[in-house]
Amino acid sequence: MPPKAGAKAAQAGAKTASGSDAKKGQVQTKDEEGEFLQMYNLQMNMRTMSNCRIFSGVMAGCIAGLLKIEGLAGVLVWIVVTLLHSVMIFTKMGFSCTRYFPKSRDVFVSQLMGGMMSFILFWTLAYDIVHIF
Repeated sequence: MPPKAGAKAAQAGAKTASGSDAKKGQVQTKDEEGEFLQMYNLQMNMRTMSNCRIFSGVMAGCIAGLLKIEGLAGVLVWIVVTLLHSVMIFTKMGFSCTRYFPKSRDVFVSQLMGGMMSFILFWTLAYDIVHIF
């Protein structure tokens, strides 16, 4: 004997209710544990941050070389330009960088040595081209 139409609707309603409860539990778990970071997106963010550090180093090196800044004052220029660029990135992310990086400090301290190498290269290059030759 085939089941009645009302019985099928009741079974479908029970399945939908249990499915939404399961989905609701997953959403609550995600909210309680924090947002998940995907590895590919994290690698892309780190690569972009590396490019930003290199750009900051190039700009700081050109500024220090063109203005004939020597010694520790030149390193201070690099620190100021890099810090300013990090604050601009932090502001662009809406002061919530945990959505893009595992820790908030990664915006300020990750990939610093790549920027430092670019800074030294362009500092000496700009200084030599403008003031020596």
